Amino acid sequence: MTLADLTTRLRRFAGGELSLGALQASFLPVLDADPLDVEQCDSAPWDSAPEDSRLYWRLIHIFDNADDEDEPAIRRLAARLATAIAAAGSATTLELLTVLEDQERFCTIVERHLAGVISRTGFLSVIAESGYPAHVKLWLQHADAAALRRLCAALGAGAYQHAGEMMERAP
Repeated sequence: MTLADLTTRLRRFAGGELSLGALQASFLPVLDADPLDVEQCDSAPWDSAPEDSRLYWRLIHIFDNADDEDEPAIRRLAARLATAIAAAGSATTLELLTVLEDQERFCTIVERHLAGVISRTGFLSVIAESGYPAHVKLWLQHADAAALRRLCAALGAGAYQHAGEMMERAP
């Protein structure tokens, strides 16, 4: 299975064509074929497309460990990730993965912060503890209200390439 195959399966899962159990069962041949000893692993995928390989295994881990208790949220995540891979590629998707996993909660926090419900100190505390990449945290710490609104609008519209580009420049 390649990243493209996995993306197709995520899209099918997001659309309701596959159950979570069926998606996870499709990982079994890949997981069974993967030697746990790094010296026995084929390095070719890692050498030719390291971002694809890293993202591929991160996605396998996320969805293989997913619990069907919150299947609607998992389906939304699968849809976001499949869209991000198609729109922004594997490197940007990998870079934004923690933000994409947390997108709904993050944008709710931004809305509450901009409405004055969450203080600036509280917002910065959430960012500090978020697990986001360092450059994303730095961007968020310096972003004004307009930049935060634009970011959440881009995320909500599935404009992941644009969101990634936004966070590469000063807000």
